[in-house]
Amino acid sequence: MTSLLSFTARTITGSGRGRLLGTPTINLDLRDVPLEFQHGIYACRVAVASRQPACRTGRSPVASTLSAVLHYGPRPVFDDSVACEVHILDERLNAKPAKITVTVVQRIRDVENFAGAEKLKEKIAEDILKSREILRGL
Repeated sequence: MTSLLSFTARTITGSGRGRLLGTPTINLDLRDVPLEFQHGIYACRVAVASRQPACRTGRSPVASTLSAVLHYGPRPVFDDSVACEVHILDERLNAKPAKITVTVVQRIRDVENFAGAEKLKEKIAEDILKSREILRGL
């Protein structure tokens, strides 16, 4: 797997908007995001630190990496500041990990503004489908 970038970041508590939109996210400490990383939406793989409990599916996140989609940049729909957040695809972690390692595989698109939360949810669904396509077989 060729990656654009890989980094390890501490997790932080977010606003909870992702969960309200139906796509819960793990928020990352911006101090751990590499300076050269450009704002955008990305397909990525995520490895969870070894002390974390297994996923609800019974797979140990230690034994494998998990497919994800990442948002890095401002959140214009909510007129909010820059964030780096990861939505794990097809898995639910039992607990928020203290740290994760993100391997960015492919850029999907730029950060965009939408007419409201419903339009954003539609675009997130498209981003998730695109990420699945990109990450299939990795």
